[in-house]
Amino acid sequence: MDKNTNVIDLELYIIRHGQTFGNLGKKMEGFSELDMMDAPLTPKGQRMAELLGERFKSYPFDAVYSSGLRRAMMTATEIIKRQPENGSHEIKILPLLSENGGKEEEYTGLTFAQEKEYFPFATLADGYTENDRMISFTSGWNDAQQLERAKKVISHIRAHHGNGEKVAITAHAAFNTFLCHAIMGLDPEAVIFDPHFLNTGVTKFYFFKEGTGRYGIDVVLAYLNDLSHLYNEFPEYSLDPCFF
Repeated sequence: MDKNTNVIDLELYIIRHGQTFGNLGKKMEGFSELDMMDAPLTPKGQRMAELLGERFKSYPFDAVYSSGLRRAMMTATEIIKRQPENGSHEIKILPLLSENGGKEEEYTGLTFAQEKEYFPFATLADGYTENDRMISFTSGWNDAQQLERAKKVISHIRAHHGNGEKVAITAHAAFNTFLCHAIMGLDPEAVIFDPHFLNTGVTKFYFFKEGTGRYGIDVVLAYLNDLSHLYNEFPEYSLDPCFF
């Protein structure tokens, strides 16, 4: 192989879920206990997820992973519903992708059987069974512990996907930050900036086969928090991200 040949091992897309009422700091009247503990998308958040799915409708993913929380699963659903014939048409639930926090005494999460009722496309990531809980409980964890969890996610993805595969992850703002820290080898306690992951924002990384990466680097950040799919309908979000 020519030493100047770049060989892509993995294209990884890290995505935050669509907007929820919790993101807006609002409680919707008539919300059930489940809605309070495991928030669904707002109508606008649902539309954001649909536009996200449209963005990738001609771009086949080899796998789509999601946390077991409903807002992430709802977002992932809009991606796989629009995948081309040769794309992924299932959602792999990876409980390690849960948002930071999660108090076991307050909410134990949906069972896999319940997930299937809400999301017929749901499957389990390798290493999990139908008896496992679909969310991780990390209340009180420090940054080092969250980072280790993020590293386990990346190790799982890297162990199961290579040879140029395209993989999407739908997860959560705070934990997506740790995923990016894990990929880039950053110490979260020493980082002095916050990437502020936004609803349906897309972050893309290239992983190159060892020794073939550009500029001698085998992991490249292609873009961070891209919201171009929202531009036509929600220009206030795509052009002024601090708006929400």
